Parts: sequence; C-alpha cells; structure tokens
Amino acid sequence: MITFLFVVTGCSKTSKDIEKYLNTGSGIDAPAKQMMPTLDQLPVYEKIEYRYTKKTMLFFQSHSVALIVNYDEQTFENENEKLAENFTFSTMTSATTDEASTPDYQFVINSYTFKIVDENEFPKSFGMIGTSDKEQSIAYLYFYDFDLDSIGEEDNSNPMPEFVNDYFNYDF
Repeated sequence: MITFLFVVTGCSKTSKDIEKYLNTGSGIDAPAKQMMPTLDQLPVYEKIEYRYTKKTMLFFQSHSVALIVNYDEQTFENENEKLAENFTFSTMTSATTDEASTPDYQFVINSYTFKIVDENEFPKSFGMIGTSDKEQSIAYLYFYDFDLDSIGEEDNSNPMPEFVNDYFNYDF
C-alpha cells in the first residue's frame, strides 16, 4: 500500500545548497542559465535564499530553481527597474490563445507579483520573476519538465499560484 501511494503521489527532494546554484547536474541547468542571474551579477543584497526542487512521479521528473533576493530600498528600486530592460514578459493568456494550457501571464502570491518571462518553451521550460515591494525582494524562478503539457485543471481560471506552491517548495 505504501509503495502504491509513493508511485501515485510521487516524491520531491529540495536542496538549499547555494553552492550548487545553476549547477545541479540536471536538465534544468542550461535553460535556467539563460534567464537566472549569476550570483556575481547581483548587487549587494541583505538576504538571499535558494531552492532546487526535483519532483518524481512514476517515470516523470520535474525540476525547479528559485532564487529569492532581498535588498535595501534603493537597491531594490534600481534592480526592479532593470527587470523591464533585461526581460521580455509574456502577454499571452488563455483568453488570447486557443490553448487552455496558457495561464495568465501575471499573477499574485501574497505580496509578490509574478510575471512569466517570454521566449521559452511554456509549459515545459520557462522562467518567472516575482517582485515584492513589501519585502523589497525579487524572486527568480525557473521550471523544467519536458513531459508536462499543461498547467492546472480546465476549470481553474488562475492555476499559477497553486503551480508555484506545488513545484517550488518556497513560502512566498
């Protein structure tokens, strides 16, 4: 019975070892490096947190990377302004496409407003960036699972907050 539950529900493994940031040895490393900042690119920060999560269900694996950086007020404002210069964010939603698998490109989890970065292979491989004025924080997230065809259930009009909570193992 326990084996059956394990196979059906899967399992996840999370690492907080920042020394392995963008160097996990998994398929997420190469695409994530195209979007995620390197640690030496970051300005002086007050706090930094890292999560690498690998979820396994039957023969399928998903990988996610989260880097959450807290800044002082001025640095946060500067870095927040740079996001629009350095990234193109998606503007497609399920309402503007024929595919129900395209969620809204912008969503909120607590004090963070997330946007999906454009130019990716959504939903199989994509990045998101969240900002929180309250926390003076920027969260860089990347997801990789080439077996995934859609996000959320058909009747869920806003699946992304649940998706982030399920796959990134971080309490925003």
